[in-house]
Amino acid sequence: MQTTTARRRFNPVKSRLPVMLLIVLLTYFSVSLGFQLNKLWTMQNSIMEMKDQVVQLRSQNEYLWERLTILQSEGYIEETARERLGLIRPGEVRIVPVLPEDSGGQIPDRSIKD
Repeated sequence: MQTTTARRRFNPVKSRLPVMLLIVLLTYFSVSLGFQLNKLWTMQNSIMEMKDQVVQLRSQNEYLWERLTILQSEGYIEETARERLGLIRPGEVRIVPVLPEDSGGQIPDRSIKD
């Protein structure tokens, strides 16, 4: 008697291995794609925020340059010297108002009465 053991041959058509491998690969690629899309979305939001900051900073920079131009003008410097520092030009006379002593340091009421 001849005993032969029946050997099974690998049949790729009937095997589950290709299907499982395909499922694993599709899962990997979909998760990877999801992460990449999330990363792209985050980067686009960051770019939009940065563009908004650039616009805001340019506007602020423009305002500061205008303010600097005003502050460096001769008219502003003279006005500041006269009002804040009390300086006068040569030949001018400075007039300082004096409050009456009986008012107790209060400014007298100078409203027009009928």
